[in-house]
Amino acid sequence: MSSMQSIVGTLPGYIIYFATLLLTATQSVVLFRTFKQRLSSVLLLLSLLHFVVGFFLLSVLLDYSYNVLIENPPEIIYDFELEFLSLPWLLYAGFGISSAVVICFYGVYNRRYRDTHLTVDAIRETIDLLPTALMVSGSDGTVLLSNLKMNELCREVTGEMLSDAGRFGHSIEKAAAEKTHVAETSFNRQSAKSCLVHTPSGETWQFTKSTISLDGKEYDQLTAADMTAQYQITQELSQKNRHLKEVQDRMKTVAAQERSLLAAREVMNARVTVHNRMGGVLLSGKYYLDHPENVKEDELLHLLEYNNDYLLREAQQPEEDKDLLQEALKAARQIGAHVEIKGELPQSATFRVLLAQAIEQCAANAVRHAGGDHLDVEITQEDSQVSVAFTNNGRPPAGPITETGGLVTLRKSVEEVGGTMTVQSAPVFLLTILLDVSNDEPLSHGEV
Repeated sequence: MSSMQSIVGTLPGYIIYFATLLLTATQSVVLFRTFKQRLSSVLLLLSLLHFVVGFFLLSVLLDYSYNVLIENPPEIIYDFELEFLSLPWLLYAGFGISSAVVICFYGVYNRRYRDTHLTVDAIRETIDLLPTALMVSGSDGTVLLSNLKMNELCREVTGEMLSDAGRFGHSIEKAAAEKTHVAETSFNRQSAKSCLVHTPSGETWQFTKSTISLDGKEYDQLTAADMTAQYQITQELSQKNRHLKEVQDRMKTVAAQERSLLAAREVMNARVTVHNRMGGVLLSGKYYLDHPENVKEDELLHLLEYNNDYLLREAQQPEEDKDLLQEALKAARQIGAHVEIKGELPQSATFRVLLAQAIEQCAANAVRHAGGDHLDVEITQEDSQVSVAFTNNGRPPAGPITETGGLVTLRKSVEEVGGTMTVQSAPVFLLTILLDVSNDEPLSHGEV
């Protein structure tokens, strides 16, 4: 059988040579990983022996090939080299095959070991897969540990690889100061410090630096958490708060204007009331001059006294104690209008006030504009809906009625309590008020 010495320089020799070179390199990797993962001492010893044998065979092949094929004349060849090379080349091939089998066995064993044990590589992979960026460095700025996310952030913020923790920290401080305009964003070793950094990709990261101690030594730990969603929500809330502040300011302005409008409306109502009272007094006086025999002087004088006291705000009787409906009926009689009410009066204070106001206004208009002396008031009620119709025996209107003065005030009073008012001019004058009295306060004790 041919020896290994006889096939040096041939194709089988080159195959064995390159296979031994590849196997030796792989054996060195196996030895390193066995030592790094701190596997059993037996496995570490076998890996070392495997590497030493492979390295020895590779050295012998390299030395002999160099001296025989390249050197001319050949250098000194050791006797132990010739003895090993005199062995059959199939032994070398068999060793290579067995070495490959051992390496495959180690690969399978290492895979199973990693699946069932916590190794250094597993810890490293776990750190790299964290969504949070992490870096640990020494006090001199030397990076001892950093995961993929921190490396990515460093490239995005500085445009460089992560090699100097101190320079990277200064870059973060500068980026935070430019974006947030915060004067104090520097990191220190005494306590944890945080700052927000907006990256060019549109993300927002919160960097936090703290100090950790291990085996009596202090190290700087830098972490970064993705705060993009929280920052966007905060910005939206800030915008909404500003909008709410604007709405609140507008509401205050509207409230102030509303108080002014309310005061103006009260003044207008007072003026309309004065106008109606004065109109009633004038109509009473005119009716007395035209028909002195149908008017009692005592009642007329009492009405004049009451109206004068009201206009001068010197009435002795409080407004709450007056029966407005009776006052309206008395005022209608004084101006020569007889009021006839048909139907049952609902037990509603609001309805009674509106009815008094409507009777006073319709009686005055009947006498003043239509020349009538009789006012018919018909009340119908169905459940909580009350309808009141006002007609008179005066002249029908010549055309559509334009609401002014008292009618405008009466309509506003009806609509303020949720009612509706309609005015019909043909074939005769007809004023209708529709009101829901389900939620109205009942009459107080003593009212009729």
